[in-house]
Amino acid sequence: MWFNGRTSAFQADDTGSIPVTRCLKTPCSRGFLMSTNTNANISIGTIPAANFHDYRIDVMFDGYKWDLQAGEQSTITDKAILLDRQTADYLANTAVSLYHETVAMEHALKARIDLVKQTGISANMANALCACNYNPDKHIRLMRFDFHPTAKGWRISEVNSDVPAGYPEASILPNLAEKYFDGYSQYGNFGDVWAGRLAKLAPQGSTIAYLHDTHTVEDYQILHFLGDLMEQRGYSSIYTDPAQIKWSNNQATGIGAIMRYYPVEWLEFHKDTCWLNFVNAATPSCNHPIALLAQSKRLPVIWDELGVNIPLWKALLPKTACATKLRRKRGWILKPAFGRVGEGINIPGTISAEEGIEIVQAAKSQPTQWVAQKMFKSLPVSGLHIVLGVFVVNGQFAGLFGRTSARPRIDADASEVPVLVNFER
Repeated sequence: MWFNGRTSAFQADDTGSIPVTRCLKTPCSRGFLMSTNTNANISIGTIPAANFHDYRIDVMFDGYKWDLQAGEQSTITDKAILLDRQTADYLANTAVSLYHETVAMEHALKARIDLVKQTGISANMANALCACNYNPDKHIRLMRFDFHPTAKGWRISEVNSDVPAGYPEASILPNLAEKYFDGYSQYGNFGDVWAGRLAKLAPQGSTIAYLHDTHTVEDYQILHFLGDLMEQRGYSSIYTDPAQIKWSNNQATGIGAIMRYYPVEWLEFHKDTCWLNFVNAATPSCNHPIALLAQSKRLPVIWDELGVNIPLWKALLPKTACATKLRRKRGWILKPAFGRVGEGINIPGTISAEEGIEIVQAAKSQPTQWVAQKMFKSLPVSGLHIVLGVFVVNGQFAGLFGRTSARPRIDADASEVPVLVNFER
């Protein structure tokens, strides 16, 4: 069955606008109000200078952080995001409810190829996704929802539906950092949840294929973390380019499961790769290419036509519209439909005039590949803008991932930091 019909309960606080979510299969079943003062229970912690060298070594060798520099910026920071339990429970519960709303939209979209084509997905890919025999019970469904503290409470900017990053950061980094913050502990462990799910699908002792852009060490280190987890459970690993997978009758030859860290839309244009094999794969995968349906930032443009009840999405995502008429409207920003890591977003004060002109021109020339979104006011914490990525695997909360930035556009220059939770108060 595609969607289990789980419902969420909603009510408003005294402002009349704040949702509450109750989800039974999360760490806490109670609903929590989303305070308009969202950063009241968030702080930025600093690892003591005397301990930072040891912490940095631990992160390098135990935390799979091998790319020590991203341009001029170190990829390892002495900061951590600290939350109270109520805030962490709210994020976990809300992300799980958003997951189920997203799956419901995917299910509806699969039967509406006309709407899929409006999200910016190519006609060939849209036809293949809508025609494929996708069975969600045979694959792992992984998502990461990005939450921002704003002047009007928590808002989400997107769901990373296809190939979200942050796996080691939501698994190992909090464990390495928690000893430096009394009373704070790790909350969720992505690696444990993901590996447990995959082990139920992949034949014991089989080989797991980890697909990535083989030109970058960043992708390899992320997948090597996952490979090591599965090897501890008795599986073998190969790290490879998608073109190296061979197929027979929709089965990947010699492969027990596929972990894809290579965007679906890239597969269509990858030399020597038959992307249709991945769409029609019977081999267990994470994620199946069906994830592309929810990856597009243009999904809100057509979601009212799906006939799906998505109250949390509508409450937490800023108003979104086609880019055609709103390219220069004050208070609105442009986002590429398939952008990642904050790229191509024209938040005022965060980009050069030249980049701003390029973004507007790109949206004008290819409007179906862009979307306009009402801009929210990010509330900095101790001078840093933050985003909290909340992982959900097959409907189960799986961990937290944080990024910080000196500016409100949180992009490739942002720092990846552990998220810790105070369970004592």
